[in-house]
Amino acid sequence: MDGKQLQKSISAKSHSGVLGLAAEYLLLFGIGIIAILLHARLRTPLNIPGHHGLEFMALLMAGRSVSKIKWASSVSSLGIGFILLFPVFGFNDPFMGINYMFPGFLIDILYQLTRNYKRKLLILALISGFAYLSIPLSRLLIHLSTGYPYSSFLKHGYIAPILGFFVFGLAGGFVGTGVCLSIKKRLSR
Repeated sequence: MDGKQLQKSISAKSHSGVLGLAAEYLLLFGIGIIAILLHARLRTPLNIPGHHGLEFMALLMAGRSVSKIKWASSVSSLGIGFILLFPVFGFNDPFMGINYMFPGFLIDILYQLTRNYKRKLLILALISGFAYLSIPLSRLLIHLSTGYPYSSFLKHGYIAPILGFFVFGLAGGFVGTGVCLSIKKRLSR
């Protein structure tokens, strides 16, 4: 009983904890990359503002739901911003990185504010809808202050993009969070 085995066990646990945390950060960063790559790849001309909110917010909310990291969606937003540094995906909007990073930051802020309701699917879906709503609101602010022409405002006016982004963000949050909460419930049985 000299304590050497105890020290070795504690050290191994701390190394595995650090590796697990690093893997979780990489997974969240990768979720952001996947979300924006899907947005680039699934460029279908549905002519419905905000329709990418379904897959985009489902991924961000799934990452937020399974992670224990306080600022999980912000890490995913950094992945979004990182991939948008490379202009090879056909996006013409110079403000896209900023616009698409906002939802992740807002998810985390709203998630912390509604701490007592983390397991309420409707609350989490509403958080997702309001977070995705930040994209057309930031675009509107940019449009009104700089005159940069966003085609969704030119084609649909101001109300349809705002409503579309909220509805698709809400639906994406409902899907991503709902799947994660149901999996957690089944695993806990």
